[in-house]
Amino acid sequence: MKKIMLTIVLFTVFSVTFSQTGDATLVFDDFNSFLQKEVVFGLVDYGGLKENPGRLNSLVGLIATYNPKDSSDDHRTAFYINAYNILVIKQVADNYPINSPMDVKGFFKENTFLIAGETLTLDQIEFKKLMEPTKDPRIHFALGCGARSCPFLYDNAFYPDKIEEQLEFRARQIIERPNYVYADLENDKVILNKIFDWYGDQFNLKTGSLIKYVNKYKGYKIPESFAVEFQEYDWTLNDR
Repeated sequence: MKKIMLTIVLFTVFSVTFSQTGDATLVFDDFNSFLQKEVVFGLVDYGGLKENPGRLNSLVGLIATYNPKDSSDDHRTAFYINAYNILVIKQVADNYPINSPMDVKGFFKENTFLIAGETLTLDQIEFKKLMEPTKDPRIHFALGCGARSCPFLYDNAFYPDKIEEQLEFRARQIIERPNYVYADLENDKVILNKIFDWYGDQFNLKTGSLIKYVNKYKGYKIPESFAVEFQEYDWTLNDR
């Protein structure tokens, strides 16, 4: 009898361990396959997702119950970036048709979601779960806020074992685009996306100035004597 009980206990422990290991891999693959299908050039078919919400709702359920608590820092960072992007899509799809995420009252600061067993807003994911522990301004290039002036939504999930490479890729990908960083050579100025204004202290902390930060990633280096201006933010929905 003792031998049977020991076998049952060992089997249970093995099954739980296997399940947790499997979930740790599969959840990122689930995020990835969804984003690859639904995101085209940074745009999302929110109308289609509202009509057929099954897969999106399944991911929201995974986000609610997934437990990254004892995982690595990179694992948690990748999880919360993906969770943020999926939950932006979820909130827009639930309220569709809208012209902008700002049409939804409390979109970033008030409306809450269950994430890894915690009730959080989108702002709490961004600042409490991502920026506070990492102090890494590249995070801002990884998050899609549902608007056209946001860093365009990445059509791949972020993975724990690739997070450094992916964040570097996203920073370069965003900064090299003139609709995010535009060097006006005739007027000796650079016009930056508004996120560089909102989170300027975080970018400056890394390099000492916004121009020095963008020059880390630009092929053409902007003269540090250039004046800095900021674009008007386009909150139009990134719909397709």
